[in-house]
Amino acid sequence: MIKKWQLLAKKDVSPSSWFPIESRTYQLPNGKVIDDFTVSTIPNVSMVIAITKDQKVVLVHQYKPGVNEIMYQFPAGRLEEKHRDLLELAQHELEEEAGIKVEKEKLEYLGRFTGFSTKSSEVVSMYLATDCEFNSKQNLDVTEDIEVVTVSFDHLEEMIKNNQIICAQTVAGWQLAKLKMKN
Repeated sequence: MIKKWQLLAKKDVSPSSWFPIESRTYQLPNGKVIDDFTVSTIPNVSMVIAITKDQKVVLVHQYKPGVNEIMYQFPAGRLEEKHRDLLELAQHELEEEAGIKVEKEKLEYLGRFTGFSTKSSEVVSMYLATDCEFNSKQNLDVTEDIEVVTVSFDHLEEMIKNNQIICAQTVAGWQLAKLKMKN
């Protein structure tokens, strides 16, 4: 039977507020102690798959410095102290990045993903919003320069197939959304 590692100690060794890192000491189930395991403690994320009334998928096109690429993905953002929960964060990010304001009741939780589960605590929660309208203004953070793009379901599939979309959470979220919309 697989068992969790036991966390014995942790210390913040962050080089900056942009990239929080902890050095952790764990005891493995076999008793061995690892005293230099490093984990990024980046806050969790909400990502929203927004479908417009005319059945277009909303994407944001923006520069991502970690991979040094301009990428397509769904609107998303990190949990901050100003947000009560991941649902409120999803609502906030959809309006901030795409100019789409929706009531919380319109956001349907789909599931969650992690992309780098060995070395990062980040979990991405996925939400689906349908019948969306561009009814607000973008209110971008100082580090954001975002172009909002809408594409058909088929075009989104082609973008994924042709590696125009390489964000794993966007690809996985779209798969969950398609399953949900079939029902």
